[in-house]
Amino acid sequence: MPKVKACKRCRALTQGDVCPLCGSRDLTFNWEGVVAVLDPERSEVAKRLGYERSGLYALRVAEE
Repeated sequence: MPKVKACKRCRALTQGDVCPLCGSRDLTFNWEGVVAVLDPERSEVAKRLGYERSGLYALRVAEE
């Protein structure tokens, strides 16, 4: 099973080497929790967390 990395800038989750949302290469395996945002315009959770795009996000990303 492939390892999933989190972007340190926007917390988006990816299996690649580049963040699919912001394009950053600053990724880490050291993250916790998952939030799935399907409709950011209607989601209160997405609004509170500041997510403006659909996707999978880490709740916490460690500063290595």
